[in-house]
Amino acid sequence: MFSAHSGGVSGFAIHFALLRPDVDRKLTDLFSEPIELSNQSQHAFWKDPAVSPHPIFVTADFVWGPNEAHYSPHRYTISAYTLQDSDSLDTDEYFLDDRYMTVREYDSIETPDLLVFERQEILGRLRRRAAYERAQKSGHPK
Repeated sequence: MFSAHSGGVSGFAIHFALLRPDVDRKLTDLFSEPIELSNQSQHAFWKDPAVSPHPIFVTADFVWGPNEAHYSPHRYTISAYTLQDSDSLDTDEYFLDDRYMTVREYDSIETPDLLVFERQEILGRLRRRAAYERAQKSGHPK
């Protein structure tokens, strides 16, 4: 995992890349799209075999609402990325699997682990999606 920061003092962006050598030994980013989060974001890799045999990359980034200051409580956009296997090792990529906005506002200073608070919702949504995809593949849509 590689991240780089850019921007100003009170607000900056973090760019993420998950690099792996391909068959030609060149580094390939496994994220299918660029991932850029603010300095008030959080990210983590989680494991849940009911969702994927591979680690799940989850992020939370603040959403600017009316009458909010930079470090005031915000709602967050939660994104979950899962590795989509292919037959060829050089084309496996992490794709956006689910995204939603929190109902609750979180103070980034008082709640440095908001992903922990949202974990049940995040994994519940991903498990339902995985179950639906398994049912589709077996020919029994739910």
